Amino acid sequence: MGVLFPGQDPALHPGSASSLSPTPFNENLRPDENNHDTHGGDSSLPCLGHLKKLFGCKGARTVPPEHEIYSQGESPHTVCLICAGLVKLTRTESDGNRVIVGLRQRGWMVGAVSILLNARYETTAATITRSKLCFVPSETFKRVMDTSLEFSRWISMILSRGLRSSMLSISDQSCLSGRQRLEKFLWEVIQMQNGIVPQRPIKIQMLLKNWEVAQLLALTPQHLCRLVKQLENEGIVMRKNGWLILSDPKKLWHPEMAAHEMS
Repeated sequence: MGVLFPGQDPALHPGSASSLSPTPFNENLRPDENNHDTHGGDSSLPCLGHLKKLFGCKGARTVPPEHEIYSQGESPHTVCLICAGLVKLTRTESDGNRVIVGLRQRGWMVGAVSILLNARYETTAATITRSKLCFVPSETFKRVMDTSLEFSRWISMILSRGLRSSMLSISDQSCLSGRQRLEKFLWEVIQMQNGIVPQRPIKIQMLLKNWEVAQLLALTPQHLCRLVKQLENEGIVMRKNGWLILSDPKKLWHPEMAAHEMS
């Protein structure tokens, strides 16, 4: 099976003990993060700048790709607000199999559930790209949750958004075809990297390995490659020098996806 995305070792697969290799990424961190709405235009949720204020985050820390924020099984010690970049959540089962269970982008937070439940981290969180993160100690987070009604309300809404995302993901696997799930995934990647869906051809850098994308979409790596080949044959995507080039991004979207879109 050929390599689908850049910087990938085709020998890596779920359950492999091999560590992930850092992926080059020339992301320009956006200077307008304090004013950027991170929640798809939902005015009921705070913008990133307001979240940083609520978290008491005076300065975000820039970390490289493959930086481990926390590890599965650790006692909870921090909540992390993602100010820029992309974070993946993985879980390793008792038989050694590792599965990627989610992606989190700017405006999301990770680690809060374990602190609120006073339970060990159920996943490992690590950056995929160069990222800007705001770290909040667990005691500070719990104290503000107890004393600020506004903070508690917004944290509850953000956690509810994560629950909704998980439910929609289960629905996707049951109701959408593999081709539709791949097209929806590419559509969301465009929005992650560009904020909006452009009207012209665009190239995107895929930062996950074949098996990671396949796991997220509940596909086998072989079937994933066949689906990408279909998109190539139809002229929807083209692979060139480690990039995916989409001639008309709107061709990825279909009306049946509307009910499955994540806010």
